[in-house]
Amino acid sequence: MTQFDMLLRQGLMDANLEQYGRVLRSVEAKEPDFSPRYLRERMRLLSAPQEWERRQTRPAPRRRKIPRGIAVAIAVLLLITAAAAAAVSLWVTYFGGLDQRQQEIVGDMELSGEKTGKPETTKTTAESLLPPPVEHDGVTITPLRLLGAKNRLYLILEIRAPEGTVFRPDETYQLFDGMRVPEERRTEMLGCSGGFTVLEAGTREPNILVGVAETTTSFDIGGCSYLVRALYRYTPDGEQETVFGGWDSEAGPTDSWEFPIPEDLNRDQLLEPDVEGLAMTDGGKTMTLLSMSVSPLGVWWKYRLDGEDPWPRVRVALRMRDGSEVEAALGQLTMGDMGSGCTASVDFAKPVDLSQAEAVLWGDVEIPLEQGSEK
Repeated sequence: MTQFDMLLRQGLMDANLEQYGRVLRSVEAKEPDFSPRYLRERMRLLSAPQEWERRQTRPAPRRRKIPRGIAVAIAVLLLITAAAAAAVSLWVTYFGGLDQRQQEIVGDMELSGEKTGKPETTKTTAESLLPPPVEHDGVTITPLRLLGAKNRLYLILEIRAPEGTVFRPDETYQLFDGMRVPEERRTEMLGCSGGFTVLEAGTREPNILVGVAETTTSFDIGGCSYLVRALYRYTPDGEQETVFGGWDSEAGPTDSWEFPIPEDLNRDQLLEPDVEGLAMTDGGKTMTLLSMSVSPLGVWWKYRLDGEDPWPRVRVALRMRDGSEVEAALGQLTMGDMGSGCTASVDFAKPVDLSQAEAVLWGDVEIPLEQGSEK
């Protein structure tokens, strides 16, 4: 290995460690094999490549000074790598860590906005499908990345508020958002729930907020629109104030930032096992399945209910090929009526590799998953 190869390898490793450092420190695990010294050295290399190389004191009998062009090239490569790692680390930070396979799943599913400045004719399919920025009343909201399937949606949003607005990491922010469903699909009871997780507050510029808006619905989100109505701020003392947007007691929302969601979003990532007629009896109620969709993000099913409990709760998990189980979160969104059937959905804490899943455990019913049933 040449001196250039060793230097490049060390620099790339340090760039990755810089991005994952906070996540690694946040888990109860063995102390990571790096120190603040490495991070300081990386910053020195980026700011002054030649000076960094000159001051190295490790023995190198045949060391030659790196030419200026090569040193600059190394710095550029490190910056590019750091930028790519930063994009990945947004999801890593949000999910609380992702292993290599989980990062690959996210990469296969997400729509990225890293290159939306390119001419329309040169954009990839994913780049063209990502909703464009929306500016209204001095506020610009830009979708940076979109991850979703069936009835689960994650949107990384960059919110640029008017000059003079200051976002602070010690304050809590809440989005007033929702989904717009096409008129022709409003034939049954619909519902959604969600939340907003702040990733950066005033880090790059005082008036920029970056966060993940998450939404779970009782319907297929493909072809719908995600709406932002307002942003609220909560101070450490619990006081609420409106950052932008608003609500009128008679007219309803007064502002709207609307983002269309692509049709058939990640349909190729779904498993749809044949479940029609499968039933489970619990106490005085019987649930009979009509359909089910399994994505790396969660499980959605439709069923008919006989009994007095309109909102039954069901344990859902995936049994993997190695014998382990991946259990869905306890929160379950249930909607519908006795006539047309009810829907329910649960989410996984982190994206799941469905290629390693053998069956869905729906209550006490085991449903085999055949990879050939992908849609």
